[in-house]
Amino acid sequence: MKKLLFIFVSVLTALSAFAQDYEPTANWPYLYPDFKEGVMMVGNKPSKARFNIHLNLGALHYVDKGTIKEAVIAGVMDLTIGEDQFRNVGGKMLRVLAKTENGYVVEETKGNYSAIIREDGAYGTSSLNSTTTRTYLYNQNVVNTYNGYLLTDVYEDLLAMKDDSETLPVLTQIYLVVGQTQVHANKKSVSALDGVDKKAFASFLKSNKIKWDNVDDLVKVLDYVSSL
Repeated sequence: MKKLLFIFVSVLTALSAFAQDYEPTANWPYLYPDFKEGVMMVGNKPSKARFNIHLNLGALHYVDKGTIKEAVIAGVMDLTIGEDQFRNVGGKMLRVLAKTENGYVVEETKGNYSAIIREDGAYGTSSLNSTTTRTYLYNQNVVNTYNGYLLTDVYEDLLAMKDDSETLPVLTQIYLVVGQTQVHANKKSVSALDGVDKKAFASFLKSNKIKWDNVDDLVKVLDYVSSL
């Protein structure tokens, strides 16, 4: 395995952005409980702002003069929000769990909207009770001028109403990124990659006692794939 440049954590379950008792809501579908200071690298030029990641769009939002706007990330590769590092993968800023000379282990966090619009209430009614939430769901298919699917693009107003809605459950997915290749971090997906000998790969997993929920082990898989 080539030299490991850095690893942010060892166990995925210990890394969740929601380990600090933060729960996003339908009115506040963001990775963080508030916008945080960060630096976006556009080429070699740093751009500072208060950023957050939208859990439905996977978009990068920032606050500009009290208004929430969406950053154009076509030319952005790296981003720092607080102490977290992000990488542009397929047009989305995904959180970096580990980086080596061979690639990245990244995490995508998405809002589980199907969980909050399920029809399991009394007498077949929706589980949603908040008028604000229902308004949100009505508006979520409308692309606003700031591309946010938010009730308002006024930062202070949205912040004030973030708890006036249902909790938004989240789903996380881990990927391995090698060059231009992005693959789900699981045995089935990696085995299906071109150039991977399934028998040899199975032997590698067994001999290294690979656990798919451990970042250190995912780095080993990343290096294995990059060597093919």
